[in-house]
Amino acid sequence: MVAPSKFAHVVLNTHRFEEMIAWYAMVFEARIQHRDNRLAFLTYDDEHHRFAFVNLGPAKEGVGEPATAVTGLNHLGYTWRSLGELMDTYARLKGRGIVPSRPVRHGPTLSLYYRDPDSNGLEFQVDLLGVEEANSFMRGPAFAANPIGEPFDPDTLATRLAQGEPVNDLIFRSDQLESKQS
Repeated sequence: MVAPSKFAHVVLNTHRFEEMIAWYAMVFEARIQHRDNRLAFLTYDDEHHRFAFVNLGPAKEGVGEPATAVTGLNHLGYTWRSLGELMDTYARLKGRGIVPSRPVRHGPTLSLYYRDPDSNGLEFQVDLLGVEEANSFMRGPAFAANPIGEPFDPDTLATRLAQGEPVNDLIFRSDQLESKQS
């Protein structure tokens, strides 16, 4: 088994978007990498993000009514050293009947999202860009236009990677491909 090389980030769902951003920025002396009305990404070091916040909007609770969306943990992110290690982990887990709920090409990372038995989210990722390039991408117009990314087929990627075929068109977003030709 190949374990992740580092803990990457935590993503939290919140009804207190402004308060959470301000609190984490102050406590961790973090800077905002990207922010819009729905999402905010902050970091305190060279990592492209250590915290992200999903804005759930104001809580809509009444007497006897639950909150409209659950606050707290959205997911924890873990980074693997290489695409090969990430895809080896994918193959191992798939062989045990565990498949990602959502594979996403984010731009700075390629990610496989899983749910544990209690439905907690886990993101297994590999960095695709160097530190400066990733930070620049997250502050740029392509990320602002699409901060989530695009889906991909992990089986196709695993097959092509195993066969030694070029995979840039599978790992990078469509808005990155021109600068990342195989």
